[in-house]
Amino acid sequence: MLVALAQFMLPTSTIDLAHAFAPPSFAEPFGATPLGQSVLAQVVGGAGQTLAIAIFALVVALLVSLLFAASSYLWPKFIADIYLKIIDAWLAIPGIFVALSIGYFLPQSMLSITTALVLSEFAPLQKFLLQRLGNVRHSDFIIAAEVMGASHVHTAKTHILAQLIRESGYLFFLNLPTITLSLASLEFLGVQTGSERLSLGMQIAIYKDYILLYPLLSLAPAAMLMATLGALYGVASAWRRR
Repeated sequence: MLVALAQFMLPTSTIDLAHAFAPPSFAEPFGATPLGQSVLAQVVGGAGQTLAIAIFALVVALLVSLLFAASSYLWPKFIADIYLKIIDAWLAIPGIFVALSIGYFLPQSMLSITTALVLSEFAPLQKFLLQRLGNVRHSDFIIAAEVMGASHVHTAKTHILAQLIRESGYLFFLNLPTITLSLASLEFLGVQTGSERLSLGMQIAIYKDYILLYPLLSLAPAAMLMATLGALYGVASAWRRR
């Protein structure tokens, strides 16, 4: 919806040097950028891009976490225990540090920032799914399936994976605000997507130097980021109450 608003209902974010640093007006409530672009159109378009990247990275992280969690049901116990200790050690490292390390190591691109986000979110997602797996594997229907002679592979595909997929819906809405904020933080700290359209974190980073002379340049994307996070937290709270 945000992308649609930016493209069809708001002024286009095209370069017009004649309107550089234009003050707020009825046509441009937030004024214009140093290149004469509409700040309002730019922050709405940036919010759409920020959400798109965050959703994509979170879906990838969830899919990888589901694959490893379901597969661990088939592993020998000592390997599963070692893997759990690795995840616990991974969790001890701040996610933003993991993301920054990967983001600075790889070339600046959409792939690098997505990889950084996936690796920073993987350990928390995996820990939650492994805990749920520990509960599910001792449930009555899993024990009944094993007693009736169902193979571990069949049980993993039919019962374990299905249960974990249901849990992933809760995880998606719970972690979407977090990964969105992580994305904005990475961009603010210099990890770029390589896209021509600026996400909210990059807009804040670029326009922070104008905070005294043209405060709306940096305050508008910051306010849009806070509004986006507030909306996402509201959705997550509503999902938890279901």
